Amino acid sequence: MNSSHAQTAFMAILVIGVGAAAFRVATAPDRIRDRKETARSVCLGSGGQWVKVGRDEICRKPGDPALGG
Repeated sequence: MNSSHAQTAFMAILVIGVGAAAFRVATAPDRIRDRKETARSVCLGSGGQWVKVGRDEICRKPGDPALGG
C-alpha cells in the first residue's frame, strides 16, 4: 500500500515537472521579446542608441570607451 502511494506521488511530481518545462519552453519567445523591449526602452531613456551589430542588438552610449564612442 505504501509503495502505490509513493509511485502515485512520483508520477504526479513527474507530470507536473514535465508540464512546467513545456510551459517555459512554449512561453520563451514572449519572455525574450519582453526583455528585449525593456532593454531597448531603458537604453533609449538613458541617452543611448539601440544598434544592431551582426545578429546582436546592443545599447551604444556616447563616451563608452569599449565601443569606441
